[in-house]
Amino acid sequence: MKSYERGERASGESKHFVLVHGAWHGAWCWATTARLLADDGHRVTPLDLPSHGADETAPASVTLAHYAARVVAALDAIDGPVVLVGHSMGGAVVSMVAEARPAKIEKLVYLTAFLLPNGATLLDVALKDADSLATPNLIVRSEEGVVDVNRDAVADIFYADCEREVVDRARSLLKPNPLAPFTTPLALTAAGYGSVRRFYISCAKDRAITPAAQRSMVLAMPCEAVHELYTDHSPFFSQPDRLHDVLVQIARA
Repeated sequence: MKSYERGERASGESKHFVLVHGAWHGAWCWATTARLLADDGHRVTPLDLPSHGADETAPASVTLAHYAARVVAALDAIDGPVVLVGHSMGGAVVSMVAEARPAKIEKLVYLTAFLLPNGATLLDVALKDADSLATPNLIVRSEEGVVDVNRDAVADIFYADCEREVVDRARSLLKPNPLAPFTTPLALTAAGYGSVRRFYISCAKDRAITPAAQRSMVLAMPCEAVHELYTDHSPFFSQPDRLHDVLVQIARA
């Protein structure tokens, strides 16, 4: 777990951001965001969830509870509350973490992420997003306990606004995703999860979680504020400066 420390251009109150990636990705996708936030004076901890990035846990053994436990352990090792950011699938993870450690989270930020109500599963909600390019490109290998995504389609699904070299590198780093976290219902309560301030960052050109699906989730689970980026599913690659600005704005709200 790599942490980015307070940089020289510190201005205003320093926050600690914990960044949780989405399906198939790892902490590597946050590198530019982490650097920009650290340069602006903030502390940043991007995480690899179990079986993602540099973590070699066998995917078939990984559950949503394992994901949440990894983030909870990181929060428990940090002094004071954090700004917890979840991208895409990471939205389900940060919701579970907020249920477990509400006092450790100053704000929850959903970056074009699954914002799910109590009892919902990620897959149930994803399958209702009829215009998503991700759903028809899923490759479920139940016998291996994984769900993968068609590598030939990832440029269009995730990285439509990104440079070719960024797409090629990201494609090379994607890993099959554990299946269980996609099919596990969230268990959330008003006293736990419901006590944490939450914010949403929508991506208006997203082809993985479409803008219509994002609006539907926010309508069902209202957030304190919704910010919009006019970009694809991966603003940490396509609009890192703008994403940095919005994250800092939310942190200081």
